[in-house]
Amino acid sequence: MKKLIHSFTARKILELLLTLLIVTFLSFLLVKLSPVDAAEAYARRTFMLYTPEQLDALREKMGLNQPLLVQYGTWIRNALHLDFGTSLVNGRSVFGEVSRAMGVTLSIVLIAAAIEVVGILLVGSLCYWCRRKWIHLLLVFVCIVGVSIPPFFLASSFLDVFAVRFGWISVASSTGLMRYLPAAICLALGGIALYSQLLSQNIEREMNEDYAMYARCRGLSDMRILWTHALPHALAGLAPSFLQMVGISLAGSAIVEKIFSLPGLGYSIVDSVLYRDTPMIHCF
Repeated sequence: MKKLIHSFTARKILELLLTLLIVTFLSFLLVKLSPVDAAEAYARRTFMLYTPEQLDALREKMGLNQPLLVQYGTWIRNALHLDFGTSLVNGRSVFGEVSRAMGVTLSIVLIAAAIEVVGILLVGSLCYWCRRKWIHLLLVFVCIVGVSIPPFFLASSFLDVFAVRFGWISVASSTGLMRYLPAAICLALGGIALYSQLLSQNIEREMNEDYAMYARCRGLSDMRILWTHALPHALAGLAPSFLQMVGISLAGSAIVEKIFSLPGLGYSIVDSVLYRDTPMIHCF
């Protein structure tokens, strides 16, 4: 048994390392195929006019004149020491910039996950109790609309309505929780709409199980059976899928961060690609 566990663990670690090598190499390859390299983009930002000789010198300084495999090997060696170089835009440590961006993104995603948990519990339970009433159809329609609308559209609409038209919030000058809350709400609404319906279906299935019938025979009310038995079982069935969705939200937050001008991973990735900041691109 131990040999099987060790073999499985070693195989997964090997697959992870191989995936990282392939992804990072593709990053170098795609940057190499770009019509504008990092040196040319840097020269355009820094100098109004530059000569081909200056551009060649800049490429030599950045190591871009070396073969692709040599550049990749040098990057791997430095990355093993957590040395990802310095940003070509602001001259700061890439590792420090990514760490700060990761903190912002994690804050947004965790707040969104907390909002989703509360919203799923409330809306999912309400959908179950109102399953034979007209309001259930209304909730189903709202959930379908919520799943269909992408987060970036919600973010743009949120800014247009609450910040521009009504002036209820000030996104640029907000601090603390209010700095991340609008973006987190836009990320959370889709998850609430999706998992509320799934939770309602799980609750209905659990309430029809044998243990629920025996609990009714003992004199327990449906409300008590729901909160003490059915709901925990229904949530347990959704937990793996929900945790996967939280991981996907890390990628989904990219455009939302850009819309709300939050310097998270998505914001940094978009800017790095626009400015051809190759050290930042390779680190991401």
